[in-house]
Amino acid sequence: MEQSQLLELLSSLSPEEGKQLLEFSGLSYLSTTKVRAQITPLLQVCFQHLFEGNPKELNKQEIFQLIFPEQAYVEGKLEKAMVEAHKMTRNFLISQYFLRPENEFYQHYDFAEIIRQRGLALRHKNTLNKLKKFLEEEPVHHNLRFHQQYLIELAFLNHESIHNKVKGDLNIPNCLDALDLHHYTNRLALFNNYLLQGKVAKMMEPEEMTQRFAETNVPERYLSKSPVLKLNFTIYNLLRKEDHETEDVYLLYELIESNQKNIDTEHLNGYYTYLRNICTLILTKHPDRLDVNQILFDLYKKMLERGFILYEGKIHPSRYLAITDCAIKAAELPWVCEFIEKYKDEIIGENETKDVYRLNLALYNFAIGKYEECADLIPPNPPFVDYLFTSKRLELKVHYELKSNFYSYRLDAFKMFISRTSSKLISEDRKQAYLNFLNFLAQLSASIPGDKKRAETLLKRIQEKKQVAEWRWLLSKAEALKNRNH
Repeated sequence: MEQSQLLELLSSLSPEEGKQLLEFSGLSYLSTTKVRAQITPLLQVCFQHLFEGNPKELNKQEIFQLIFPEQAYVEGKLEKAMVEAHKMTRNFLISQYFLRPENEFYQHYDFAEIIRQRGLALRHKNTLNKLKKFLEEEPVHHNLRFHQQYLIELAFLNHESIHNKVKGDLNIPNCLDALDLHHYTNRLALFNNYLLQGKVAKMMEPEEMTQRFAETNVPERYLSKSPVLKLNFTIYNLLRKEDHETEDVYLLYELIESNQKNIDTEHLNGYYTYLRNICTLILTKHPDRLDVNQILFDLYKKMLERGFILYEGKIHPSRYLAITDCAIKAAELPWVCEFIEKYKDEIIGENETKDVYRLNLALYNFAIGKYEECADLIPPNPPFVDYLFTSKRLELKVHYELKSNFYSYRLDAFKMFISRTSSKLISEDRKQAYLNFLNFLAQLSASIPGDKKRAETLLKRIQEKKQVAEWRWLLSKAEALKNRNH
């Protein structure tokens, strides 16, 4: 019984929703099954078990007697009642979902269709006119809006076709325009998701996708009509590029900012996410682009102020780390300290030892030169992959700065860790960046302070190879080798 789909579904309901479901199940016209009278009692038994903390295991024979009193146990009869109770719960949740305020358009649209089917043609057309005006006056644009516009234009087409007076265009041009806007916008949104995934994951591009990209062209008349479509097309063209310039970032940033009042919050957040990802892609290839890092930092601050980066007031560990890293590179050390402390109790999935908070605080302490404090804060085995690799790199950097006796041991241990586990956890590009980091770190360790020729050689090598973790730190250590007192 505990493993049934019914109990699984009911367990997702709140106590208040449970009360509403019991009232809903009492409406006689919602079920014509022979076990209709048993649905509400069965639901009551289930809710007593779920909400009243009844630890007793649900026994089929006992439940049968509760909902079929004074009847002999019949195999399969309880299961039939459970199936009907599950249907009732499903219908309750569907009605709740359909009647939510944000679904108002589709409620009116479906009601218009009900009116049409009942022969109220004039009222049906008036309702469609009201819906069309509602959309035209709605200032906020989103991908779903184009589907709604298409449905309205298609309904007008069907209405005109039924009452065809053999004059006019039957609303076909408007229907095509709405269909094209819906098609291009949502197609580009899918393309953008795919292209971004391809930037960070190991993917083979199928021939069909290559052909789709080659066929993609959006008419200018549609781009001028829709800021959402223009944004999606701009993001698409940027993601198709192999490399990006700072001007690309400003182009997208300005386009988002100039249209933000006309875009719903969810999609606006999505466009800012693409902007942040494009900045990150640039910085991964070009860690020396501090101008882009500054744009990214300013963007993070703005998104925090607006609440876009938070999920119900909470922050994801990866985002927490990314913001800390970006702020440190921007030399915004007082700000990053305040940020780490402000959100330390709002981290999604934080463990009892507060490994996420501790690692971010360790990064801050390293940035201000408190290496011993940093070493004490580094968690040995953080729960997330990005934290695991960050902690191991940071540990190596600390041992290097402190000239620790354990440095060589830690270096070899990290090499072994990468060789054994990295293929399961990170991409080949990230693996190579970590190996390059270890290689340069080994060269730094083998260099004699004050050997300017050796230092210049190492500086040149690091400057030429941008695909390396901790690039700026390595560069500063190579520069420091010129000093005999290093």
